[in-house]
Amino acid sequence: MIRFILLMTMWLVALPAFANQSIPVDTGKVEASLVSSHNVVPPGGKFHVALRTALDDHWHTYWRNSGDSGEPVFVDWKVPEGILVGDISWPLPRTLATGPIINYGFEGTPLFPVEFTLAETAEIGSVFIVEADFYYLVCKDVCIPEQGKASLPIKVGPAEADTRWQAEINAALAATPKQSGIKGTIKKTAETVIMGFTGASSLSTAQDVHFFPYDQGVLGHSAPQAVRMGAKGLEITTAADYIWDNPMAETLSGVLAFTENGQRVGHEVTLAIGQSIDLGFAAVKPQAVGGITLLTAIFGALIGGLILNLMPCVFPVISIKALSIAKSAHGERSAIKREAWLYTAGVVATFLLLTFALLALKAGGSEIGWGFQLQSPKVVGVLAVLLFVIGLNLLGTFEFGSSLQNTGAELTQKSGAAGSFFTGALAVVVATPCTAPMMAGAVGYALAAPAAVTLAVFMALAIGFALPFLLIAYIPGMISKLPKPGPWMVTFKEVLAFPMFAAAIWLVWVLSLQAGEAGVLYVLAAMLAAAFAIWCFKRKARPVKIIGVMSMLAALALSVSLYPKQVALSHEADAWSAARVSELQAEGRPVFVDFTAAWCVTCKVNEKVVLDQARTRKLFGDTNTAFLIADWTNKNDVIAAELAKYGRAGVPLYLVYNQDSVSPVILPQVLTYDVIREAIAGK
Repeated sequence: MIRFILLMTMWLVALPAFANQSIPVDTGKVEASLVSSHNVVPPGGKFHVALRTALDDHWHTYWRNSGDSGEPVFVDWKVPEGILVGDISWPLPRTLATGPIINYGFEGTPLFPVEFTLAETAEIGSVFIVEADFYYLVCKDVCIPEQGKASLPIKVGPAEADTRWQAEINAALAATPKQSGIKGTIKKTAETVIMGFTGASSLSTAQDVHFFPYDQGVLGHSAPQAVRMGAKGLEITTAADYIWDNPMAETLSGVLAFTENGQRVGHEVTLAIGQSIDLGFAAVKPQAVGGITLLTAIFGALIGGLILNLMPCVFPVISIKALSIAKSAHGERSAIKREAWLYTAGVVATFLLLTFALLALKAGGSEIGWGFQLQSPKVVGVLAVLLFVIGLNLLGTFEFGSSLQNTGAELTQKSGAAGSFFTGALAVVVATPCTAPMMAGAVGYALAAPAAVTLAVFMALAIGFALPFLLIAYIPGMISKLPKPGPWMVTFKEVLAFPMFAAAIWLVWVLSLQAGEAGVLYVLAAMLAAAFAIWCFKRKARPVKIIGVMSMLAALALSVSLYPKQVALSHEADAWSAARVSELQAEGRPVFVDFTAAWCVTCKVNEKVVLDQARTRKLFGDTNTAFLIADWTNKNDVIAAELAKYGRAGVPLYLVYNQDSVSPVILPQVLTYDVIREAIAGK
């Protein structure tokens, strides 16, 4: 009785104007109190009491799923018998970045309402007390656990709402995410989860989309969420987390949040596990493709394939074919035409294999693009060893004989069907690090389109790539201008070895970024084993040749025993994520995003010639432009999905978010300082 009188006295003295707010409790970084929607509640009536937390600037507490770290706000209610207590109506959270991790929580003055139901037997005129023991982890640069207690008297009688706190509590309840007819599905594919949402027209125009799962372990909270819009809804692709390794229920729930008409809203959604949903992607053109059509895509692919022959990544292999044509330039025209068509067949067949591989991976839910095979350290390792062996042959270290009938290096040198066909195949494989002008949009369009369109565009790219040698074979004037065979060809052949070695060195460097020091050690050991195998093949003794075969197999095994590692970022750049872009835009900063890869030759040229120059760095500093890198060196489905969002299937892609525009400006693939400066300025 004495305790009750003391509580009533303290409450009346502290809050004479608002009888439905408890005495504020300062827990350190938070001032907490209980507030009620009603001063007086009738028997059997419903009312809300909310924990109100006023946080110090830049400190935050956590949502029901705290994300990568943290703990949710917790309240232990103590009420008289017969009063029913509901669950917290959680406010819409926001993403909170702390270094590389992402948490879900609140800053400012969040309200945590709970519905109470008074017993029908409550006596009119009586007063009961709602007590709460609360706990929260409050964080900024450090995290501090804080806790407190508060109590609030409520009178029983004719309903009397409070004009102040009822309005704030009702506003908080109205903003609480609720079921709204949006339907969702979720499925795991490889290391990612793909979520589809439909059922509301606002989804097609939603901005700053993010899904907050109720449960831990569903998705990687710190992984970017790549969003793709369809005619009937939207799709989110992000990293999967540990929960998928365990038996699953049939549904998962969470909150889909996005900005609509300038207002942040959240919708509670139940996702059907393992299912997919028609989002109308076929009816929507890829974003930022500029109204590209099938005909313009085919034309762009044809011209892009033609230009691809001039890119540095293709030169080492193309030069072999040039040497072959020079040898036979003044021979029978029918033989020249036959070799040109066989080279074309090798190009087309390899493009077909790549296209079918892309379509199969896409059908399986993977996000892939142009150059996807060089995201595998195994492929890079094999190519490095192959180009090294071809270089040795061009230098005259060994000549191909009957014992090497099946080696890839012989096939590129051997005249006739095998040599021409394989040279075309190898040229396509080493061409994938490069993206020629007019090619990027065409390939992006193709991968976002149905399979038949994808096939048509890639075949146009193959024809454009093979076209120069067909033209040489069928235009007499071009052949007649080639020099006649002679001693110069021996020197030319030896000189061609050095571009091969340069390409092999470059691939080893790419491998150092993909698989680390161990990867470099493995591929150098593979080159040693291949060189030893060649030495064995030159011996006459059969046992030595057998040792050579074993050594070549060892070289192959070493080349494919490589696994990717995390690629380190430049100290001058931050890692790209959609959330990071939104944060920087909210700060009013321009943002430059570099979608790149270590194996992308065009990317590296742009970095050396433009991005790494002092005046470009000064431009970024003077304009307070944030520089983000989306590194696609290793496979990354989220980056692949973001590329597809802008109609691209490969790198490079450069985006500038200036202060005057929400949507980014897409820069040309060949960068200049002036192009970057004008984009940042919004010109």
